[in-house]
Amino acid sequence: MARKGKLEHLAEYAALRLALGFFGILGVDRASAVGGWLGRTIGPRVGITNRARRNIALAMPELGKDEIERIVTAMWDNLGRTVGEYAHLPLFAKPEERHRLDVVHAETLRALASSGNGGVFVSGHFANWEILPVVMQLEGLEGGEVYRHANNPYVNDWLIRLREKVTNAVQIPKGGPGARVILRLMKENKFVAMLTDQKMNDGIETTFFGLRAMSTAAPAGIAVRYNDPIVPAWIERLDGANFRITVYNPITAQPGADSVADVQRITQELNDFLEARIRERPEQWLWLHDRWSEPAWIRKRMAKAAKAD
Repeated sequence: MARKGKLEHLAEYAALRLALGFFGILGVDRASAVGGWLGRTIGPRVGITNRARRNIALAMPELGKDEIERIVTAMWDNLGRTVGEYAHLPLFAKPEERHRLDVVHAETLRALASSGNGGVFVSGHFANWEILPVVMQLEGLEGGEVYRHANNPYVNDWLIRLREKVTNAVQIPKGGPGARVILRLMKENKFVAMLTDQKMNDGIETTFFGLRAMSTAAPAGIAVRYNDPIVPAWIERLDGANFRITVYNPITAQPGADSVADVQRITQELNDFLEARIRERPEQWLWLHDRWSEPAWIRKRMAKAAKAD
């Protein structure tokens, strides 16, 4: 690491720890509220927010500018709350705080836990996405969670330590080494949580909001190879630091089907699930990802929409 880069990373890490120290003093509900206020006050003015505006207009061209701004502001409120809640993440795993997590169809999770088989939980960057592994642990599902390596190595190490403190989930980095960990867990009939809403350049071509999107085939590949179920889950923020986690019917491989075609089918079905949930609560999804490629036809469509406004 170059000296300048190291100093910048250290400065970012120090600022993060200082902010979380402040949020830690406030208590979880106040930290969530203050984080939300900071998010919706500052976030819409940050340059990267233009990506969120572009993504929303691209995915839902029927929306006007006022509605897009409402979604953007509410998205930043949710993101600010999530940052404030990082200082209290271990609290959500405590049995006495179980009232903060309303799990719909929890019986599905309990049946999976007692089945002796493994599986994959799939969700996206909804509400506070760190809650999914917590729910898995509370319902007795052992395994791991896949994470994307943070750009700042100090922040990345801190996040891993925090997640390990909150749950017993194995921390699985995206990529080759992580894939080997996933395979080991599947052979041990364990469970893995994945967020599959980001672009995967070396994934497979699918559609998302009717647009070409490269998506990870990892969950579908596991389902086809090991005949393990994929369980879609949706995390919603209700009010403040309280959440509803809805567990949907498992998606399974089709016996005797062509494996390549079945992976394609399952991956598209997961995209359709994520899209439907985003359309229900667009303000609770993280629109800041560079989810779609931008070939000429997309740029042309965006320019036409802007001209129409």
